[in-house]
Amino acid sequence: MPEETEDSLPLEEDTQPTSSDAKEDASVEGILTAKDRQIQELTDTLKRTQAEFENYKKRVSREWSEKSKHAGERVVGDLLAVLDTFDKALERTDGADDDAAQSNGLEGIHKQLFQILQRTGLKEIDTRAPFDPFMHEALMREERDDGDDGTILEVFQKGYMMGAKVIRTAKVKVSAKKRDDDVEAGSVSNQHDDQHEEKNE
Repeated sequence: MPEETEDSLPLEEDTQPTSSDAKEDASVEGILTAKDRQIQELTDTLKRTQAEFENYKKRVSREWSEKSKHAGERVVGDLLAVLDTFDKALERTDGADDDAAQSNGLEGIHKQLFQILQRTGLKEIDTRAPFDPFMHEALMREERDDGDDGTILEVFQKGYMMGAKVIRTAKVKVSAKKRDDDVEAGSVSNQHDDQHEEKNE
């Protein structure tokens, strides 16, 4: 049996990692570690942002509630002055028949109250201007020969605005021009009356 020489022996595979493989593994591990760290940082940032936003919402809600409360207290405080004026007016007119004193007292109260409401942004709707369906509500129409169509003839109830918003329309009576058929009917009726009078003569 022939002897096996060193050259005829099978080569064994080298299972030991080379230095280049070790460097590649270390590089991949370093990238993954950096990515994990970045993800953790972004997660922490997101959590902090969410917490800050929740705190912001709570703070804004609290501040708005406080402002609304103070605004209501301020209006009530102003209205207490009107109440005091009302009390004094009642004391002066108690048992008195002086209509002028009562009228003056009521006018003063009305003026004071309206000034307080004006400071909140209230203003009266102008009824001297032509009829505007966004500002006025026509409860009655009166046909007239003279005047323009849509002229406000009478105010039944004043209207008011808060800033640019209408909170109550003015209730009014407006003019309306007579229609042509009404005019023609009136002229025919007049002619008939004239003919009837001639016959009777």
